[in-house]
Amino acid sequence: MAGIQLNLKLLEDLCNAFGPSGHEQEVQQIVRDYGQNYATDIEFDRMGSVIFKKVGKEEGPKIMLAGHVDEVGFVITGIEKNGFLTFYQLGGWPDQSLLAQEVLIRPFKGGDKIIGIIAAKPPHVLSPKERTQVVTKDKMHIDIGCSSEKEVKELGIRIGDPAVPYAFFRTMERKKKVKKEDSDKRESEKTRPTTLAAAKAFDDRIGVFIILEVLRRLSEEKIDHPNTVYCASTTQEEVGLRGARTAAQTIMPDIGFAIDVDISGDVPGTKGIVQKMGKGVSISAGDGSMIPNPRLRKFAIEIAEEKNISFQPAFLRVGGTDAGVIHITGMGAPSLFCGIPTRHIHSHHGILDLEDVEANIQLMVEMIKKLDWPTVVSFTKL
Repeated sequence: MAGIQLNLKLLEDLCNAFGPSGHEQEVQQIVRDYGQNYATDIEFDRMGSVIFKKVGKEEGPKIMLAGHVDEVGFVITGIEKNGFLTFYQLGGWPDQSLLAQEVLIRPFKGGDKIIGIIAAKPPHVLSPKERTQVVTKDKMHIDIGCSSEKEVKELGIRIGDPAVPYAFFRTMERKKKVKKEDSDKRESEKTRPTTLAAAKAFDDRIGVFIILEVLRRLSEEKIDHPNTVYCASTTQEEVGLRGARTAAQTIMPDIGFAIDVDISGDVPGTKGIVQKMGKGVSISAGDGSMIPNPRLRKFAIEIAEEKNISFQPAFLRVGGTDAGVIHITGMGAPSLFCGIPTRHIHSHHGILDLEDVEANIQLMVEMIKKLDWPTVVSFTKL
């Protein structure tokens, strides 16, 4: 972790905060309070996105960095007579990741959040057929310890109340193998310490954290850049890239970057994913929402190579990021997704490598230094 200067307390606060799609206010208050210390100006759109403006040259191109602040979560859809709750997903949840997991509900009335457990039948009462089947979300219930509808309502819970995974940020110290050349110019291996992190909501609090770190470094290090940078903490990405659409319409960027988690291809059973945790920032060649501008992607790779920043190619057949709407804003804005390969996304606990996070921050800063008008125009010039 030598040379890495990440504000892990900020990352912890962001990840632990409550903020499913459509209910991002608690997290955005943390974002606003931190980012306003380093921005030239701050703007808000009516979808709840927070946009920090950092002027290098006012007449330079507008560079948009987007990280979405919403996490995958749930909405309460029913209160049954026996006191159990039904729910619907906010964002995509694999059914098999949910049974017996804890969730945190924010009741419509009442100051305290309520912890519930997604009910799971013990193996003793499962039929042979049930033991081989995945329970689907529409057949699941949340248990908050109540035995009647009346008890539930006395806790202040109503249909429409949001919920998120009940999980917390932590770091995980590990030894990492790295190659070195010995005195005979032969390659050998050594180990060095690295720090992994585990949390809910890395998708995409890690992207928001990265854009805030970029903003801080531009300010504290007084970095000269030939453009105006807009760091946007966007809303409702998990349900349709909605906040990025209105934020991009507010900014009208000339260049766009989506900073988000990426799939990590090193989880057993994962096939066809080349990007892996711990191998650097992933520079996407495409996903379900966009084809990146090839010259912008080449520019990013060349910067990473020149500055010795760890990176890896990436591609996703399914899924997308905020870049999916940024790149078609106005007359179009060449855009790129730069990701953090993360294990177990869209579950209660993700794992990522903080060295990949540092690499992403460094790449963003180095690109910002060089994104002047001639460079930006070159991406689309015929």
